Amino acid sequence: MANVFTKFLKGVGDGLLTPKGGLADWRHASRLFIDNGYRLMPRSKFMFYVRFEIEKNILTSPVFTNTHADEIGYLIKSTDLPKYKFETVTKNQYNRKHVIYKNFTYEGISMKFHDDSAGVINALWALYMGTYVQDRFNPEAAFSKTNLQATGTTFEGYRYGLDKQGKSQDFFKSITIYTMSRRRFLGYTLINPKITSWQHGDAGYSANEFNETTMNIEYESVVYSSGNVTRNTPKGFANLYYDNVPSPLTVAGGGVGNLLGEGGVLDGLESIFGDVAGGSAFGSVGGFLGTAIAAVNTAKNIGKLSKSSLQAEAIGLLSSPAAIGGIINTVGGTLGSVFPRNNGGNGNTQATQRSIAPPPADLGEFL
Repeated sequence: MANVFTKFLKGVGDGLLTPKGGLADWRHASRLFIDNGYRLMPRSKFMFYVRFEIEKNILTSPVFTNTHADEIGYLIKSTDLPKYKFETVTKNQYNRKHVIYKNFTYEGISMKFHDDSAGVINALWALYMGTYVQDRFNPEAAFSKTNLQATGTTFEGYRYGLDKQGKSQDFFKSITIYTMSRRRFLGYTLINPKITSWQHGDAGYSANEFNETTMNIEYESVVYSSGNVTRNTPKGFANLYYDNVPSPLTVAGGGVGNLLGEGGVLDGLESIFGDVAGGSAFGSVGGFLGTAIAAVNTAKNIGKLSKSSLQAEAIGLLSSPAAIGGIINTVGGTLGSVFPRNNGGNGNTQATQRSIAPPPADLGEFL
């Protein structure tokens, strides 16, 4: 008995003197990145969207439709964010070094595209080149030989290079890069962007990776924006080829047989009462149908609750305090991501079927 009492006292003393024991835990990272709805969680690089605003009045091809123009942003593989540079000079101020600004410049950025099989990105460059460079429309005969004529002789020759007639507007009105996190976006709008170089990539029999196209651009200014992510906000987002079928782990897609957490019973009840209180449940036929589906799925999930499942959830919360933050902060750091949990058969994500729309017209004839 004395031995047990001695061990108890020793444990209390060790806990007071070394509260973290021999190994520090996760509290610092948890408080920094998880608290307050993942407010300070780092942004993921892969959550981005690029919107190209093209001056449609100067497009020389009717084949390049609005759909093709909107597809450009979906074919981005990677992109730089805006870059800036201050040019400085160091002056002596009574033998004290003083740094002052001399100039401010916007540095160019690079974007990489997938070289798609339909030729959308290739057509983008062909149209852009044709806007500024006359060579794009010259026949092969224009480059067969050089015709020399005496001064003052009338000669109907070809125009070359930047000697382009009829161009009154720029090709790009703007390019906006959106980074997303926690269902919100930050936008960087590049004002009056111009392509400075274009590389079509390469080809080789020994290569086994996909080809890519690289575009370098410069711009005159940057306008910042922010807001909530919804359908068509940012403009064009989630309009083409977007999976609108609800996940089976959300209330609209079926939900899970848990009391707490994403897609659980309490989450379903909150969604239903929120739609009713906010007026969206009766604002339209679609809103009413969505609320009704959530109500039916929540009722089914209530029937799945059992004493053993509730005990398992309680034990999980007590054994993992980090799970409490995950339930309180149901908004994840990555937009639209729902991670499955092992909850008696509902832990597996089911694949949803999708309808395949006919592809847009191929651009091969245009090129």
